[in-house]
Amino acid sequence: MKATKMKTITYVQNLEQLEACHSNKISEIILEPKELSRFGKLNLENFIVIATKAKEYGIKVVLEWDILLTESQFTAKVDFYKQLPADLFASVRVQDMGPANYVFEQTDKMIQLILENGNHNLKAIKKWISTIHNRIERVALSSELQKDTLASYVKALDIPVEILALGRILLFYTPRNLLSALTPQDDDFRAKLQKSDDFLEATGESEESPHKGFPLVENTHGTFMFHIKRLYLLENIQELNEMGMDTLRVDFRFDSAFDQLESVLSVIDGEKDGKEYRKEYGHDVIRGFFNVNKSDVLFKKLKNSRIQRKDDQYSGEVIEIVKGEYSAVFIKGNQEIELDGEIKFITPVGKELICKVHTLKNVNMDDVKIVGKGKVALVNYMGGVVPKSQVYYSK
Repeated sequence: MKATKMKTITYVQNLEQLEACHSNKISEIILEPKELSRFGKLNLENFIVIATKAKEYGIKVVLEWDILLTESQFTAKVDFYKQLPADLFASVRVQDMGPANYVFEQTDKMIQLILENGNHNLKAIKKWISTIHNRIERVALSSELQKDTLASYVKALDIPVEILALGRILLFYTPRNLLSALTPQDDDFRAKLQKSDDFLEATGESEESPHKGFPLVENTHGTFMFHIKRLYLLENIQELNEMGMDTLRVDFRFDSAFDQLESVLSVIDGEKDGKEYRKEYGHDVIRGFFNVNKSDVLFKKLKNSRIQRKDDQYSGEVIEIVKGEYSAVFIKGNQEIELDGEIKFITPVGKELICKVHTLKNVNMDDVKIVGKGKVALVNYMGGVVPKSQVYYSK
Protein backbone atom coordinates (compact mmCIF):
# COMPACT_ATOMS: atom_id res chain seq x y z
CA MET A 1 0.00 0.00 0.00
CA LYS A 2 1.39 3.41 -0.93
CA ALA A 3 2.14 5.58 2.07
CA THR A 4 0.67 9.05 2.44
CA LYS A 5 3.34 11.53 1.50
CA MET A 6 4.87 13.52 4.35
CA LYS A 7 6.73 16.77 3.79
CA THR A 8 10.46 16.26 3.24
CA ILE A 9 13.07 18.93 3.90
CA THR A 10 16.81 18.93 3.41
CA TYR A 11 19.86 21.18 3.59
CA VAL A 12 21.14 22.84 0.42
CA GLN A 13 24.74 24.02 0.14
CA ASN A 14 25.06 24.93 -3.54
CA LEU A 15 23.10 25.56 -6.75
CA GLU A 16 23.60 21.98 -7.97
CA GLN A 17 21.82 20.65 -4.89
CA LEU A 18 19.07 23.24 -5.34
CA GLU A 19 18.53 21.99 -8.90
CA ALA A 20 18.16 18.44 -7.55
CA CYS A 21 15.54 19.66 -5.05
CA HIS A 22 13.68 21.47 -7.80
CA SER A 23 13.74 18.41 -10.07
CA ASN A 24 12.40 16.24 -7.26
CA LYS A 25 9.67 18.73 -6.30
CA ILE A 26 11.04 19.53 -2.84
CA SER A 27 8.94 22.44 -1.60
CA GLU A 28 11.09 23.59 1.32
CA ILE A 29 14.86 23.79 1.87
CA ILE A 30 17.17 24.85 4.69
CA LEU A 31 19.99 27.33 4.01
CA GLU A 32 22.84 27.72 6.51
CA PRO A 33 25.01 30.83 6.64
CA LYS A 34 28.30 29.92 8.29
CA GLU A 35 27.96 32.91 10.64
CA LEU A 36 24.71 31.58 12.11
CA SER A 37 24.67 27.82 11.64
CA ARG A 38 26.70 25.06 13.32
CA PHE A 39 27.62 23.39 10.04
CA GLY A 40 26.93 26.25 7.65
CA LYS A 41 29.32 26.93 4.78
CA LEU A 42 27.46 29.72 2.96
CA ASN A 43 28.78 33.27 2.98
CA LEU A 44 26.39 36.19 2.47
CA GLU A 45 26.81 36.21 -1.31
CA ASN A 46 26.25 32.45 -1.67
CA PHE A 47 23.17 32.62 0.51
CA ILE A 48 21.63 35.39 -1.59
CA VAL A 49 22.35 33.61 -4.88
CA ILE A 50 20.83 30.29 -3.78
CA ALA A 51 17.87 31.87 -1.98
CA THR A 52 17.07 34.06 -5.00
CA LYS A 53 17.08 31.07 -7.33
CA ALA A 54 14.94 29.06 -4.90
CA LYS A 55 12.41 31.88 -4.82
CA GLU A 56 12.25 31.80 -8.64
CA TYR A 57 11.46 28.09 -8.40
CA GLY A 58 8.77 28.68 -5.79
CA ILE A 59 10.73 26.75 -3.16
CA LYS A 60 10.34 27.96 0.41
CA VAL A 61 13.63 28.96 2.03
CA VAL A 62 14.18 28.49 5.76
CA LEU A 63 17.15 30.18 7.41
CA GLU A 64 18.96 28.08 9.99
CA TRP A 65 20.23 30.05 13.00
CA ASP A 66 21.03 27.13 15.27
CA ILE A 67 24.26 28.13 16.99
CA LEU A 68 24.34 28.54 20.77
CA LEU A 69 25.36 32.06 21.77
CA THR A 70 26.91 33.88 24.66
CA GLU A 71 25.75 37.42 25.35
CA SER A 72 29.00 38.85 24.00
CA GLN A 73 28.50 37.08 20.64
CA PHE A 74 24.85 37.95 20.22
CA THR A 75 25.17 41.52 18.87
CA ALA A 76 27.55 40.49 16.08
CA LYS A 77 25.22 37.69 14.96
CA VAL A 78 22.22 40.03 14.95
CA ASP A 79 24.22 42.45 12.79
CA PHE A 80 24.89 39.65 10.30
CA TYR A 81 21.23 38.57 10.34
CA LYS A 82 20.20 42.12 9.41
CA GLN A 83 22.34 41.88 6.25
CA LEU A 84 20.25 38.99 4.94
CA PRO A 85 17.49 40.15 2.55
CA ALA A 86 14.31 39.42 4.52
CA ASP A 87 12.26 38.74 1.42
CA LEU A 88 14.42 35.74 0.48
CA PHE A 89 13.47 33.51 3.42
CA ALA A 90 10.14 32.75 5.03
CA SER A 91 11.07 31.22 8.40
CA VAL A 92 13.96 30.91 10.84
CA ARG A 93 15.10 27.70 12.57
CA VAL A 94 16.44 28.33 16.08
CA GLN A 95 17.45 26.30 19.11
CA ASP A 96 18.93 29.02 21.35
CA MET A 97 16.19 31.05 23.04
CA GLY A 98 18.18 34.26 22.55
CA PRO A 99 17.85 34.19 18.75
CA ALA A 100 14.33 32.79 19.14
CA ASN A 101 13.31 35.77 21.24
CA TYR A 102 14.98 38.18 18.82
CA VAL A 103 13.18 36.72 15.81
CA PHE A 104 9.91 36.74 17.77
CA GLU A 105 10.16 40.34 19.00
CA GLN A 106 12.09 42.09 16.23
CA THR A 107 10.88 40.40 13.03
CA ASP A 108 7.69 39.03 11.52
CA LYS A 109 9.25 35.69 10.53
CA MET A 110 7.72 32.37 11.50
CA ILE A 111 9.86 30.19 13.78
CA GLN A 112 10.81 26.55 13.50
CA LEU A 113 11.89 25.57 16.99
CA ILE A 114 14.69 22.98 17.32
CA LEU A 115 14.16 20.99 20.52
CA GLU A 116 16.41 18.05 19.70
CA ASN A 117 18.91 18.48 22.53
CA GLY A 118 17.85 18.05 26.14
CA ASN A 119 14.11 18.51 25.73
CA HIS A 120 12.68 15.02 26.15
CA ASN A 121 9.59 15.49 28.29
CA LEU A 122 6.28 16.84 27.09
CA LYS A 123 5.98 19.45 29.83
CA ALA A 124 9.27 21.08 28.83
CA ILE A 125 8.41 20.95 25.14
CA LYS A 126 5.04 22.60 25.73
CA LYS A 127 6.67 25.27 27.90
CA TRP A 128 9.10 26.27 25.18
CA ILE A 129 6.36 26.31 22.58
CA SER A 130 4.11 28.44 24.76
CA THR A 131 6.67 31.25 24.95
CA ILE A 132 6.28 32.01 21.23
CA HIS A 133 3.23 29.92 20.38
CA ASN A 134 1.52 32.18 17.86
CA ARG A 135 4.66 32.30 15.72
CA ILE A 136 5.71 28.64 15.90
CA GLU A 137 5.51 27.02 12.50
CA ARG A 138 6.96 23.64 13.42
CA VAL A 139 8.95 21.94 16.19
CA ALA A 140 11.82 19.51 15.62
CA LEU A 141 11.88 16.80 18.30
CA SER A 142 14.71 14.60 19.53
CA SER A 143 15.72 11.37 17.81
CA GLU A 144 16.15 9.89 21.30
CA LEU A 145 12.39 9.63 21.75
CA GLN A 146 11.03 6.10 21.56
CA LYS A 147 8.31 5.42 19.00
CA ASP A 148 5.33 5.32 21.37
CA THR A 149 6.54 8.41 23.23
CA LEU A 150 7.01 10.27 19.97
CA ALA A 151 3.53 9.29 18.81
CA SER A 152 1.99 10.55 22.06
CA TYR A 153 3.85 13.86 21.76
CA VAL A 154 2.69 14.35 18.16
CA LYS A 155 -0.88 13.77 19.29
CA ALA A 156 -0.58 16.08 22.31
CA LEU A 157 0.97 19.03 20.43
CA ASP A 158 -1.20 21.31 18.32
CA ILE A 159 1.59 22.26 15.90
CA PRO A 160 3.39 20.25 13.19
CA VAL A 161 6.27 18.02 14.31
CA GLU A 162 9.53 17.27 12.50
CA ILE A 163 11.99 14.41 13.07
CA LEU A 164 15.36 13.50 11.55
CA ALA A 165 14.83 10.48 9.30
CA LEU A 166 18.29 10.13 7.75
CA GLY A 167 21.63 11.57 8.75
CA ARG A 168 24.38 11.84 11.33
CA ILE A 169 23.61 11.64 15.05
CA LEU A 170 25.29 14.33 17.15
CA LEU A 171 26.68 12.87 20.39
CA PHE A 172 28.77 15.67 21.82
CA TYR A 173 29.38 19.40 21.38
CA THR A 174 31.75 21.89 22.99
CA PRO A 175 32.48 25.48 21.97
CA ARG A 176 36.18 24.67 22.50
CA ASN A 177 38.43 24.00 19.49
CA LEU A 178 39.74 20.58 20.46
CA LEU A 179 41.37 19.55 17.18
CA SER A 180 43.31 22.71 16.34
CA ALA A 181 44.52 22.84 19.96
CA LEU A 182 46.49 19.61 19.56
CA THR A 183 49.98 19.80 21.00
CA PRO A 184 53.21 18.88 19.14
CA GLN A 185 53.08 15.52 20.94
CA ASP A 186 49.92 14.79 18.95
CA ASP A 187 51.66 14.93 15.56
CA ASP A 188 50.58 11.41 14.56
CA PHE A 189 46.94 12.33 15.07
CA ARG A 190 47.40 15.83 13.63
CA ALA A 191 48.63 14.28 10.37
CA LYS A 192 45.26 12.53 9.97
CA LEU A 193 43.24 15.75 10.13
CA GLN A 194 41.34 16.67 6.98
CA LYS A 195 40.71 20.33 6.26
CA SER A 196 38.07 21.77 3.95
CA ASP A 197 36.75 25.34 4.04
CA ASP A 198 36.70 26.24 7.74
CA PHE A 199 36.25 22.63 8.83
CA LEU A 200 38.74 20.26 10.44
CA GLU A 201 37.68 16.62 10.38
CA ALA A 202 39.07 13.50 12.05
CA THR A 203 37.96 10.29 13.74
CA GLY A 204 38.22 9.50 17.43
CA GLU A 205 38.12 6.45 19.66
CA SER A 206 37.15 5.67 23.24
CA GLU A 207 39.77 5.04 25.90
CA GLU A 208 37.28 2.99 27.92
CA SER A 209 35.89 0.71 25.22
CA PRO A 210 36.92 -0.85 21.90
CA HIS A 211 34.67 1.58 19.97
CA LYS A 212 36.41 3.74 17.40
CA GLY A 213 35.72 5.68 14.24
CA PHE A 214 33.65 8.48 15.81
CA PRO A 215 33.55 11.36 13.26
CA LEU A 216 34.90 14.60 14.72
CA VAL A 217 34.33 18.04 13.19
CA GLU A 218 35.76 21.37 14.31
CA ASN A 219 34.82 24.75 12.90
CA THR A 220 34.50 28.32 14.13
CA HIS A 221 31.58 27.33 16.38
CA GLY A 222 33.39 24.56 18.27
CA THR A 223 33.95 20.81 18.12
CA PHE A 224 31.32 18.16 17.38
CA MET A 225 31.40 14.36 17.73
CA PHE A 226 28.98 12.07 15.91
CA HIS A 227 27.84 8.48 16.27
CA ILE A 228 29.69 5.92 14.20
CA LYS A 229 26.43 4.97 12.47
CA ARG A 230 23.85 7.16 10.72
CA LEU A 231 20.26 7.42 11.89
CA TYR A 232 17.98 5.56 9.47
CA LEU A 233 14.20 5.66 9.91
CA LEU A 234 13.31 5.02 6.27
CA GLU A 235 12.13 1.52 7.18
CA ASN A 236 9.56 3.06 9.51
CA ILE A 237 7.77 5.40 7.11
CA GLN A 238 4.36 3.80 7.63
CA GLU A 239 4.64 4.10 11.42
CA LEU A 240 5.70 7.74 11.14
CA ASN A 241 2.74 8.39 8.87
CA GLU A 242 0.32 6.70 11.20
CA MET A 243 1.44 8.77 14.20
CA GLY A 244 0.78 11.97 12.24
CA MET A 245 4.36 13.11 11.65
CA ASP A 246 4.33 16.26 9.55
CA THR A 247 7.91 16.58 8.29
CA LEU A 248 10.91 14.30 7.76
CA ARG A 249 14.37 15.82 7.58
CA VAL A 250 17.06 14.15 5.49
CA ASP A 251 20.65 15.27 5.92
CA PHE A 252 23.25 14.84 3.18
CA ARG A 253 25.60 17.57 4.45
CA PHE A 254 28.39 15.13 5.28
CA ASP A 255 28.14 13.12 2.06
CA SER A 256 30.09 13.85 -1.09
CA ALA A 257 27.09 13.34 -3.36
CA PHE A 258 23.52 14.59 -3.32
CA ASP A 259 22.28 12.24 -6.01
CA GLN A 260 20.54 9.86 -3.59
CA LEU A 261 17.81 12.39 -2.89
CA GLU A 262 15.53 10.87 -5.52
CA SER A 263 15.88 7.39 -4.00
CA VAL A 264 15.16 8.69 -0.50
CA LEU A 265 12.04 10.49 -1.69
CA SER A 266 10.83 7.35 -3.45
CA VAL A 267 11.13 5.48 -0.12
CA ILE A 268 9.22 8.20 1.71
CA ASP A 269 6.55 8.18 -1.01
CA GLY A 270 6.14 4.42 -0.64
CA GLU A 271 7.47 3.64 -4.12
CA LYS A 272 10.67 1.98 -2.90
CA ASP A 273 11.39 -0.37 -0.01
CA GLY A 274 13.37 1.13 2.86
CA LYS A 275 15.22 -2.12 3.51
CA GLU A 276 16.44 -2.26 -0.05
CA TYR A 277 17.59 1.35 -0.11
CA ARG A 278 19.56 0.75 3.08
CA LYS A 279 21.94 -1.42 1.00
CA GLU A 280 22.41 1.45 -1.48
CA TYR A 281 22.91 4.15 1.14
CA GLY A 282 26.57 3.30 1.69
CA HIS A 283 26.80 3.90 5.46
CA ASP A 284 26.31 1.77 8.55
CA VAL A 285 22.95 2.69 10.02
CA ILE A 286 20.99 2.48 13.25
CA ARG A 287 17.40 3.23 14.25
CA GLY A 288 18.50 4.64 17.57
CA PHE A 289 15.81 4.60 20.24
CA PHE A 290 12.90 4.50 17.80
CA ASN A 291 11.80 0.91 18.39
CA VAL A 292 12.68 0.38 22.05
CA ASN A 293 14.17 2.83 24.49
CA LYS A 294 16.84 0.78 26.23
CA SER A 295 18.69 3.72 27.76
CA ASP A 296 18.28 2.33 31.28
CA VAL A 297 20.06 -0.92 30.47
CA LEU A 298 23.04 0.99 29.13
CA PHE A 299 23.93 2.58 32.45
CA LYS A 300 26.17 -0.32 33.42
CA LYS A 301 28.00 0.07 30.11
CA LEU A 302 28.82 3.74 30.55
CA LYS A 303 32.08 2.66 32.14
CA ASN A 304 34.23 -0.19 30.91
CA SER A 305 33.87 -2.89 33.59
CA ARG A 306 37.31 -4.24 32.72
CA ILE A 307 39.03 -1.13 34.05
CA GLN A 308 36.96 -0.69 37.22
CA ARG A 309 38.16 -1.57 40.73
CA LYS A 310 36.76 -4.98 41.71
CA ASP A 311 38.08 -6.39 45.01
CA ASP A 312 40.44 -6.10 47.98
CA GLN A 313 43.38 -7.33 45.90
CA TYR A 314 43.23 -4.17 43.83
CA SER A 315 46.48 -2.18 43.66
CA GLY A 316 45.99 0.51 41.06
CA GLU A 317 46.15 1.61 37.44
CA VAL A 318 48.88 1.80 34.81
CA ILE A 319 49.38 5.47 33.97
CA GLU A 320 52.43 5.30 31.71
CA ILE A 321 54.44 2.80 29.70
CA VAL A 322 58.07 3.24 28.66
CA LYS A 323 58.72 0.36 26.30
CA GLY A 324 61.56 -1.88 27.40
CA GLU A 325 62.04 0.02 30.66
CA TYR A 326 59.06 0.16 33.01
CA SER A 327 55.30 0.33 33.60
CA ALA A 328 54.23 3.15 35.94
CA VAL A 329 51.44 2.11 38.31
CA PHE A 330 49.57 4.62 40.45
CA ILE A 331 48.59 2.83 43.67
CA LYS A 332 44.92 3.66 44.20
CA GLY A 333 43.91 0.71 46.38
CA ASN A 334 45.09 -0.60 49.73
CA GLN A 335 47.14 -3.39 48.19
CA GLU A 336 50.82 -2.40 48.07
CA ILE A 337 53.25 -3.57 45.40
CA GLU A 338 56.29 -5.41 46.75
CA LEU A 339 59.59 -6.37 45.17
CA ASP A 340 59.61 -10.07 44.15
CA GLY A 341 55.81 -10.16 44.44
CA GLU A 342 53.49 -11.15 41.61
CA ILE A 343 50.89 -8.85 40.06
CA LYS A 344 48.17 -9.26 37.48
CA PHE A 345 47.36 -6.71 34.79
CA ILE A 346 43.87 -6.57 33.23
CA THR A 347 43.94 -4.49 30.04
CA PRO A 348 40.98 -2.39 28.82
CA VAL A 349 40.06 -5.15 26.36
CA GLY A 350 40.04 -7.79 29.12
CA LYS A 351 43.40 -9.46 28.51
CA GLU A 352 45.04 -10.76 31.71
CA LEU A 353 48.82 -10.79 32.14
CA ILE A 354 50.80 -12.07 35.16
CA CYS A 355 54.08 -10.37 35.99
CA LYS A 356 56.82 -11.09 38.56
CA VAL A 357 58.10 -7.83 40.07
CA HIS A 358 61.82 -8.14 39.38
CA THR A 359 62.52 -4.41 39.69
CA LEU A 360 60.67 -1.82 41.72
CA LYS A 361 61.47 1.91 41.77
CA ASN A 362 59.82 5.10 43.00
CA VAL A 363 59.37 8.25 40.90
CA ASN A 364 62.90 9.38 41.82
CA MET A 365 64.16 6.17 40.16
CA ASP A 366 65.40 4.88 43.51
CA ASP A 367 65.27 1.11 44.06
CA VAL A 368 62.70 0.29 46.77
CA LYS A 369 61.16 -2.84 48.25
CA ILE A 370 57.58 -1.63 48.60
CA VAL A 371 55.29 1.14 47.25
CA GLY A 372 52.02 1.98 48.97
CA LYS A 373 48.76 3.87 48.40
CA GLY A 374 48.97 7.30 46.80
CA LYS A 375 52.41 6.64 45.33
CA VAL A 376 53.65 5.70 41.86
CA ALA A 377 55.47 2.39 41.44
CA LEU A 378 57.76 1.79 38.46
CA VAL A 379 57.77 -1.96 37.82
CA ASN A 380 59.63 -3.91 35.16
CA TYR A 381 58.17 -3.55 31.65
CA MET A 382 55.93 -6.30 30.30
CA GLY A 383 54.76 -6.52 26.70
CA GLY A 384 51.01 -6.21 26.15
CA VAL A 385 50.42 -3.93 29.13
CA VAL A 386 48.90 -0.58 28.15
CA PRO A 387 47.83 2.59 30.01
CA LYS A 388 44.48 2.22 31.83
CA SER A 389 45.29 -1.44 32.60
CA GLN A 390 44.18 -2.32 36.13
CA VAL A 391 46.66 -3.93 38.53
CA TYR A 392 45.90 -6.61 41.14
CA TYR A 393 48.06 -8.46 43.64
CA SER A 394 48.31 -11.98 42.27
CA LYS A 395 49.80 -13.97 45.17
